[in-house]
Amino acid sequence: MRLAVEGYVSLLVEPRLPTFIGLPRDASAAKAAIVGAPYDSSSTCRPGSRYAPRRIREVSQDMETYDPLLGADASETPTADLGDVREALSPANAVNSVAKVVRELSAAGKVVLLIGGDHLVTLGALLGLRGKLSLVVFDAHLDFRDEYPQGEKLSHATVLRRAREGLVEEAVVVGARALSKEEAAALRQDERVRVIYPWNLDRFRDELSTLGRNIYVSVDVDVLDPSAAPGVGCPEPGASRSTSSRSCCSR
Repeated sequence: MRLAVEGYVSLLVEPRLPTFIGLPRDASAAKAAIVGAPYDSSSTCRPGSRYAPRRIREVSQDMETYDPLLGADASETPTADLGDVREALSPANAVNSVAKVVRELSAAGKVVLLIGGDHLVTLGALLGLRGKLSLVVFDAHLDFRDEYPQGEKLSHATVLRRAREGLVEEAVVVGARALSKEEAAALRQDERVRVIYPWNLDRFRDELSTLGRNIYVSVDVDVLDPSAAPGVGCPEPGASRSTSSRSCCSR
């Protein structure tokens, strides 16, 4: 496999056939790079999201690649599938491994499309990009706890709190409908984090217009109702329609 940046070769495992929608593995001419992050050791509900990069690639073989909403065909985009970040044994190692891959791919001019894994891998991506970033998160949960479980600073439930410690300038969380009393109190203290609940998605366009130019988008599949996505680690009922979330993403 030929890669544009040699430094991250040791951290990536070449994808087994098939790649996502049959995309090439050669990144030399690609503008975007798909990277899997099969990590879910921080999951506290149901494990299994570590299998997502492989399964998404498998089921993508039967997908239509043309999107009528965007008027574009994904198979015609200059994108490569570079495989997965090697599995890590600890939350800190997972974050640092993802950060290194994202940092070097970004330095090579690639847009990174990261497939988790639990939501902790998003922290690695933000650490790798490190700059004046705005964060848009589609998530049923706020992930704004300081520790979860007790004593653990790095988990899927602390991602936004850690991100606000110097990695992102502001954040908009879309679709959240489950948060703790601690998170609600912390939210009131941080005016740079705003929540768009499922019942007021019409605010999304206005909130988006206030963000900076460099926006990182993270999608936790549990933002969808369990009737549409029952296999997530922490399903949460009460979502808006999946078409509403998709419309927001397209904007």
